[in-house]
Parts: sequence; C-alpha cells; structure tokens
Amino acid sequence: MQKILRIMLILLILSAMSFSVGFAEVSDEFTQKILNLKWIAYSPTQYNPTNENFPAEDTIYTDLQLLYQAGFRGIVTYSSYNTFSEIPRIAREIGFEGVIMGIWDINNQEELINAELANQHVDGYCMGNEGLNCRYDLEELTSAIARLKESTGKPVTTTEQVFDYHNKDVLDIGDWIFPNIHPFLSEIRSPKKAATWIEKHYSILSRHAGTKLIIFKEVGWPTSGTREATASNQKEFFLAFEKKGIPFIYFEAFDQYWKRDLPVEPYWGLFDKNRKAKKFIAPTLI
Repeated sequence: MQKILRIMLILLILSAMSFSVGFAEVSDEFTQKILNLKWIAYSPTQYNPTNENFPAEDTIYTDLQLLYQAGFRGIVTYSSYNTFSEIPRIAREIGFEGVIMGIWDINNQEELINAELANQHVDGYCMGNEGLNCRYDLEELTSAIARLKESTGKPVTTTEQVFDYHNKDVLDIGDWIFPNIHPFLSEIRSPKKAATWIEKHYSILSRHAGTKLIIFKEVGWPTSGTREATASNQKEFFLAFEKKGIPFIYFEAFDQYWKRDLPVEPYWGLFDKNRKAKKFIAPTLI
C-alpha cells in the first residue's frame, strides 16, 4: 500500500512539473545582455541547405572572428543541425558574450539533442522561425518550447513575422517576443521612413506585450536585387534605426547566395558572401 502511495505521489509531482513549465519573465542577466550587447543574426558562409552543404568548423571560426572584430558580441543562429551545433562553443571561445541558438526543425531529434548538449554555451533558444501553421502547428511548437525549457533551464521563444503577433496565441508563445520585421518587404523603400515604421510597430507591440521583453530578431536592408536595394541605403537605414533605442538583431551577417525566393534575398548581409564588408560595417574594421 505504501509503495502504491509513493508511486502516486511521484506521478502527481511529475504531473505538476509538466504543467509548471510556464513562460515567465526572463532573467535580469539575459535582459541586460539583450539591451547592452551588439547582436547579429548569423548563418555561415559556405553554407547551402539546398544540397546539404554544411560549413566546416574552421569556416565558422573565421566567420565569427570577423564578426567579433567588427564589434559584435552576441549572435543568433537558425539551426542546431550538423556543424551548426558547434557555433555556440566556437563563439564562446572567440569571446562572444551572448548566444541565442536556433532550432529550425522542431521535430528533428538530432537538432533538439544538439541544442540540449550546447546548453552551457547558450543564453537562450529560438524554437523555429516563421514555420507556424506551415512546418508545425501551435500545439507542436508550444510543446517543443516547454520541453527544451525544462531540459535546459534556459529561456526559449519562437519567431514569426511582426504582423502575426496581432494574434494573442502567437504573442503568448515563449519567454520573450522575437519577431522578424522587414519594412523593405512591406514596400517601405525610404531608409528613414523604414526606421520610423519599425518604431511604430514596436510601440504597438509594447502596448500588448505586458512585461515581456521585445527584441526584433531580423532588422535589415538588402543591397542588391532592386533599385532601392543598395549598400548606401543599407548604411543610411541602420544609422537611422540605431537612434531609435529599440532592441534588435542586425540582419544578417553574410550574404546567402542560395536564397532565391525574391531578387533581394541573397543580399541582406553586412558582409558579402566572400566576407567583404559593405559600406555600413566597413568603417568598424579600420
């Protein structure tokens, strides 16, 4: 009888634990890193997911050394698959102070295990990126976030486009709010107007976010593909937006030549695919 009662008690505790994995405020340490570090979204050079071409560790090391030299101290990744799993460790070895690790396929066990194994090098996780209701549903996403949060003890969130956060279900997912926002793709082609447009959406989100921290995950400007997509406009945009005082991640580190959905897609980098600095970032390397 006592053994049965003991088993029942254990099951009750485990049940309570599973329901207690909620989404509270992130720690002061995490918040301060977000607010005080210079962050950049990073996908490696020599990477092409269309043919499963993953970068070697020495390529990642060279990429990250260059980003560190340019003044970045925090990185955000998109996957923990294959050699992407080594990015947090390499970043820490170089001296990066903040790492948010991405998981692209939330149902891929290798990615999830790699993310857990990188825990000691990671400040937080982003489960998925613009995949809700196409690559996974809300129940799958919420469950995956809760599991990773429980297994690592680290804050976990997801990313959707900024307009999706008008939906309370999306707004409530995760420990902080991490939208992608691209004025250029919403036909805002003046760099200064684009900066103001993002500020407006930040204000709207802030009114509904409660105490949750808001960080824009992708904020960028392409440099080729259309008339307004130039390196000069990229520089003007970032200089204007930096003055707004809004937490954000620079998008993105390097041009990704494999992206072909739109003419501008390969050209969002602050560096080109050969690691040559564009106009905005070049002065930081002098």
